[in-house]
Amino acid sequence: MRWEFARNPGAAFSSFTGATFALTAISVFVLLYLLIRIPRVSIRAWSYPWAGLIGGVMGNLTDRLFRDPGPFRGHVVDWIGLPNWALFNIADSAIVLSVAVMAVLSWRGGSYHGDNR
Repeated sequence: MRWEFARNPGAAFSSFTGATFALTAISVFVLLYLLIRIPRVSIRAWSYPWAGLIGGVMGNLTDRLFRDPGPFRGHVVDWIGLPNWALFNIADSAIVLSVAVMAVLSWRGGSYHGDNR
């Protein structure tokens, strides 16, 4: 593992580097959706990945809103490197792990609000 500083204007693996404003807007909408829906989470096992997803989106969104080159155009700071892998940050890890846990919970059956709709 290595520590390295990089500013990423795009998404995973530096994709969509020219769409920083759109990525920020999408993050705002995703965060609002998650915050509106989280009261329906009635299964404790689902509450953890939902919280991790919200935290990860908020972490990257904070960079996009408050870092250079300006609001809605800020670059996300990536600083963790693994051998033969792109740089990432804690927020990225929270998002990926949360989605992976959600996939496993979905595969096992049931839903976050306690029924099988």
